[in-house]
Amino acid sequence: MTVAVGLAVAAVVLLVGAGRARRRAPRPVPVCLVVAGVLVGLSAAVFALVARDETLADTDAPVLAWMVAHRTTGRTDLAEAASLFGGTFFTGGLAVLVALVLAVRGRRSRAAVWVGAVAVGSLTIRILKTAVERARPPLDTRLAVETSASLPSGHALMSALGVGLTVVAILLLFRDAGRDGPVVRGTIVLVGAVIVLLIGASRTYLGVHWTTDVLAGWMLGGALVALAVALAAVLEARPAKIHPSKGSVDASVA
Repeated sequence: MTVAVGLAVAAVVLLVGAGRARRRAPRPVPVCLVVAGVLVGLSAAVFALVARDETLADTDAPVLAWMVAHRTTGRTDLAEAASLFGGTFFTGGLAVLVALVLAVRGRRSRAAVWVGAVAVGSLTIRILKTAVERARPPLDTRLAVETSASLPSGHALMSALGVGLTVVAILLLFRDAGRDGPVVRGTIVLVGAVIVLLIGASRTYLGVHWTTDVLAGWMLGGALVALAVALAAVLEARPAKIHPSKGSVDASVA
């Protein structure tokens, strides 16, 4: 319950911060803080229900049973592939790789935020799993070997975070190139969403996570994306520093 209370407090702080940021912060910041606050608040509800032991059993068990009943060789192969390439190493690494591209393109502040967000996401997974220690689904339902605690799903959190940051970066790069039409934007977002959904669903299909583990992971990962976008917007909105001796702009803050 302590984790749930902490997340609820964080949600309130984010929502209050969004209200105060309306007048002074760059345009995306208030919206991002509201999104982060709502997602953290919803995840707090999941953690609170988990703390009451059997409260979520009526929700989680039927979904897992349905997944197990509808397993086929083809679906299992797809789920195993999604789970393998959707692991925290690959999705977190994808965001770091995109951060390097952003740095090369002159968006070094945003690149640093992206890398920091991945580090925070990884740390969040470890801390919450250790603090909550929710048991995974029964062994006879699992198609993969996992030894850590169940809540939150690391795959779901890091896929939402890593793929989310990648989608935002691609949208920015396309905008910089003048090719950010609605069809392009919609396609990029849709592809990213499908990847995240597939990775999360694969964890329940393989019997290694409860549905609420995945939902909590998605929400926390999405909240971290929103916070990263907000922080990057603030840093990039800072006025550029000009070196009097060189008459040039300091690229580190441009």
